[in-house]
Parts: sequence; structure tokens; C-alpha cells
Amino acid sequence: MASKLNCEIGSIAITVNAKFTPNLGKIVRVIESYGLMPWHEMEGLVQVWRVEVLCPDSVLHYLYPKRHHLEVTFTGPIPDCYLRPIVPLSGQLTFDFYEDALITIEESAL
Repeated sequence: MASKLNCEIGSIAITVNAKFTPNLGKIVRVIESYGLMPWHEMEGLVQVWRVEVLCPDSVLHYLYPKRHHLEVTFTGPIPDCYLRPIVPLSGQLTFDFYEDALITIEESAL
């Protein structure tokens, strides 16, 4: 059974539960899907997104211990489970107005 994703392309999200603490609390935009792929310290395949940081003074950190390398960048991969959307996913922020409700709203504005 497929689990529901937290984000989609275009989502604005905050990073959570990241294993590398400098990446916690970053505000990012999902710009591309890498699809299902393996991620270190996680079992099976997970949805991974390519994201970009939205705050001008913010960066993402990627530690590659086998290469003894720390990469600092404005874009990079993040698993869906490490993201929580700030703005609702498309289609979730819709309102149904009925004509009589609109009339009531317009009259109350007078």
C-alpha cells in the first residue's frame, strides 16, 4: 500500500527530522522529483525531492563521511519524510460558495 506524500512539485515546506542537524528548520521549495530511491539509514526505497532553500542566508549541508567531504549548497535532495508542507498541497485550499452565502457576505459588508 502506497503512503501519502507530504509534498509535491512546487510545495513550500520546512525540513524536519533531518539526521544532519544543520538542515533542520530550513524553508524550501520542491523543484523536482528524483522518484523512489534508496536513502542512507532508511529501509527500502523512499520518495526523494530536489529542493531549493528560499531564505537568502540559508544553505543545505550534505555530509559524505566515506569521502570526508561536506557539501554546502542552495539545492539538493531530501526525502519526503523529512519535509512538512507550509502551504497546503494543490487542491486542498478550495472553497465552495453558494449564491445565497455570497449575497449575505456582500450585504454584511455594507
